[in-house]
Amino acid sequence: MEENKAIKNYTEWINAKGIDSDMRQYLMNMISRPEEIESCFSEELDFGTAGMRATMGVGSARMNIYTVATAAYAMGEMLKEKHEGKEVKIVISYDSRNNSRELAEAAAVASCAAGVKVLFSDRLRPVPMLSYAIRNFAADGGIMITASHNPKEYNGFKSYRSDGAQMIDEETEAIKSRIRDAVQGIEILSTAESFEDLVKDGAITYFGREIDDSYDAMIMDSFNSSSVSRRSRASLRIVYSPLNGSGREPVRRALRELGYEKVFAVNEQDNPDGDFPSLRVPNPEYDDTYDLAKRYAEMSMADIIIVTDPDSDRLGVAVYDEGEYKKLTGNQIGAILLEYLLSEAKKLGNLPENGYVVTSIVSTHLARAICARYGVKLYETLTGIKNIAEQIRQRSDNGTERFLFGFEESNGYMLNQAVRDKDGVMAAVAIAEIATLSKANGVTLIEQLESLHKLYGYSAEGSVCVEGIGVGERFMEHLRTLDGKLGEPGTELGVLDVKNYTDYLPESNVLLYELNGLDWIAFRPSGTEPKFKIYFGFYGAESAAESRLERISKAVVAEVDKYKEN
Repeated sequence: MEENKAIKNYTEWINAKGIDSDMRQYLMNMISRPEEIESCFSEELDFGTAGMRATMGVGSARMNIYTVATAAYAMGEMLKEKHEGKEVKIVISYDSRNNSRELAEAAAVASCAAGVKVLFSDRLRPVPMLSYAIRNFAADGGIMITASHNPKEYNGFKSYRSDGAQMIDEETEAIKSRIRDAVQGIEILSTAESFEDLVKDGAITYFGREIDDSYDAMIMDSFNSSSVSRRSRASLRIVYSPLNGSGREPVRRALRELGYEKVFAVNEQDNPDGDFPSLRVPNPEYDDTYDLAKRYAEMSMADIIIVTDPDSDRLGVAVYDEGEYKKLTGNQIGAILLEYLLSEAKKLGNLPENGYVVTSIVSTHLARAICARYGVKLYETLTGIKNIAEQIRQRSDNGTERFLFGFEESNGYMLNQAVRDKDGVMAAVAIAEIATLSKANGVTLIEQLESLHKLYGYSAEGSVCVEGIGVGERFMEHLRTLDGKLGEPGTELGVLDVKNYTDYLPESNVLLYELNGLDWIAFRPSGTEPKFKIYFGFYGAESAAESRLERISKAVVAEVDKYKEN
């Protein structure tokens, strides 16, 4: 009989030499809780769309110093092999989550054990600054300890390549192939030099202010030539919340340098705090994330609310309009930013003939219309900012095209190829610039969005997440039997006119259906959770687009529900 994997991993951990004494005691007490053993040890952590992410705790399936050390050591081995004969160095940073500094130090120690030099952030710094630092220091890779916008119980490990982009699947597979067993991280940390000794020996070197200054200068260079005056900036009233994360310092520095004088804090969310005490989840996509900020905005008569998530790679925006603050969706922010960046470049005579924009296949199709109007190429990739960065590597680093902008519907924006990940700091500055121009012209961002809809057509967009073990896989299997149709002949979905059908297997388990005009539907089951995500986009006249969204999304969900287990 095959041994239970959870029991096997649990036994190896509890018997491992050198394991932390407090953790060993916890493991001993766990023996009376078999369900917890199964949960914590039934698998090893895996790399998903944006790195390795899980709840923090004891075990091979949890984020802790040993699972982080295992991944960091394997990554170090992979980089040493790739750059044989060369001194390999990586950059490590971390966000405000509980245990992030401790996990970052474990990653640094394990990396040194693999023979890699480490440049270590002397304080918490966000994702975009980690990406920027890798390129600035000409490093061979990087590690960011963060779980982005996930609940407080989570933490994560993001691995980066030498161009500052997150590693692609081929590279993370190479890391995984070097992981020997469930206790490797315990062996590594119990035999390695301490973090403090490695600093003394020069194997770990701190970095700090020099990156702040260089990153800030990059942002200033991007916006100092804009048509927004310092006087206009000084009049804009902003409420900014870093959601207890790492964006506070870089966002405030950038706004201050550009002349934004009226930036008000949300006191309960201004300082780093991994418990996120005033937030259900620190996610800019959720409406309730803005509840407290709206109260501060009302008191300060703010024009705009800007939020960044804990690792400051995502941006959220709410705008005062008709007596209330209205949250913009990630797609709406993306469309507004895209129109602004292209129109500004054209006005200043800086719009290149070889310019291009990149979005994901599940982001707004208004980008197609906007890019067409400005004569700019648009490339659409699979979900994941690393795929947008890969387009830059292929088309700009190894080609002759010039990157202009990239975004995903999940509130992630890339505005400068000096940063190869989502940059909530730079996006915050850009949206402040647009809000300033709008205010100077006597309009709000909502009215700017309405102008875009008049020019390009109204966008009725949304997504639905259906939960249930295996439901996504079963429904995708059903769809693949329909020869590119959305339903059986004669049904409401079956009669929809599908102009283009794309199955992204084997690269990714995604189906995309393009209907009349810009309309589309996409299906994507989660690879790590029992969730099935469905994306919708309908365009044209407002009432007709909204009607199609409501009618077709209901029909799709009703059909998906048939594939749930009873």
